[in-house]
Amino acid sequence: MRLAVWSPLPPSTSGIADYVAEGLPVLARSFQVVGVVPDPAAVDRELASRVALCTPAEATADLHVYHLGNSPPHGYVYRAALARPGVVFLHESNLHHLVLSQTVEAGDVSAYVRLSRQEHGEEGGFVARQIARGLGGEMLPAIYTLGETVLRANLAMVGLTRQVCGWAGSVMAPRPAYHLRHHLWLPPHPPSLTEARRRLGLAEEALLVTLPGLATAHKGVEVAIRAVARLRRERPEVQLVLAGGEDPHLPIDAWLEAGGLRSSCVRPGRLSMEGFLAYIAASDVVLALRFPSYGEMSGALVRTLGLGKAAIVTAGTAGCEEFPAGCVFPVTPGAREEEALLEALRALGCGGSLRQRMGAAASAWVRREHAIEACTRGLAGFLGEVAGRAESLMRQVEPAEDAFGLMEYLVGEARWHARDLGLRALPLRAWLGDLAGEQR
Repeated sequence: MRLAVWSPLPPSTSGIADYVAEGLPVLARSFQVVGVVPDPAAVDRELASRVALCTPAEATADLHVYHLGNSPPHGYVYRAALARPGVVFLHESNLHHLVLSQTVEAGDVSAYVRLSRQEHGEEGGFVARQIARGLGGEMLPAIYTLGETVLRANLAMVGLTRQVCGWAGSVMAPRPAYHLRHHLWLPPHPPSLTEARRRLGLAEEALLVTLPGLATAHKGVEVAIRAVARLRRERPEVQLVLAGGEDPHLPIDAWLEAGGLRSSCVRPGRLSMEGFLAYIAASDVVLALRFPSYGEMSGALVRTLGLGKAAIVTAGTAGCEEFPAGCVFPVTPGAREEEALLEALRALGCGGSLRQRMGAAASAWVRREHAIEACTRGLAGFLGEVAGRAESLMRQVEPAEDAFGLMEYLVGEARWHARDLGLRALPLRAWLGDLAGEQR
């Protein structure tokens, strides 16, 4: 079976690119796989030597898999998923910023307002007009999530967390939704803490607290800096590491200056995977905070746990709920988050026994339950099942229409009121076809 996998690939800035690149060669053992990217010549050469690549215009397959995340590099994937039914691989439950990049930022405000209205009714249309004018801030796109339209237009979905699958499954029912654990990929011989610190020039006696990956507002950078600064006043050996790129809109320099960490914070910038893993291996405690969260699973967190490191996560998020108790240390977001984070850092930094027990429990769980071979076998089985049922599943697909005619108006109105009554999986298009004069 020929499988077309649509996703950005390294060296793309999308974190999903690394996840897909790790899984493609394993998936290719079960299918004839081709990776679909805008420019095959720009893909990492080592990966391109192991996986067939093509452009969107060249993509033909028995089944298409669309990896979607909430960032502009996934724009071409989003457009294809609306046009040709396949399997949506949803990495988070909110695609609002992706949709904005494909509509408002491309000069098509009306398409954005129409889509928001279809998913959230008149209120959604009103909110969309405010966001399009630049008045939405960060909270309105977080509250008025977008993603239902692309789900309805496809055969099935895959999600990496129960939160995403629970929401998306209710939208797609009775079409299948598959919960796939985020796979763990590590090199055969990752460096020890001592080896990693020696290689990176980090002090062996330091208590290293690392925030891995791109530093963004929703990863709690500011509260992390304040908590680490307070802990450092108690324990001078504490050192903060920002192991990855940094959002240029964040005043990180000012935050570090205010906390007295400007000269002591390690900031290597964007890293290769080898360098990224070295900084995690060198760490004592890793911060994997996320708020707001859209059900996403952090690949950095999975690798952190696989390496046996103690991780602090945000309570109530998938990073907390996907793992057994004792594998991660949750802190509650809100007014007392800084105090809770400081208490967690004190507990994990005191003597090391707690963080060693947590790390050992996490590593045992993740290496067993998130092994890339087992995860990919499960995914291959699900994709084979969907391909076998494609004809019957196609009859349940609700096509995404560009035009906003009578049929789209009726379906949008009926869907909003049905949602208000708690009814989701209704064949509205079939029921309303005669009223709209649609030929069937």
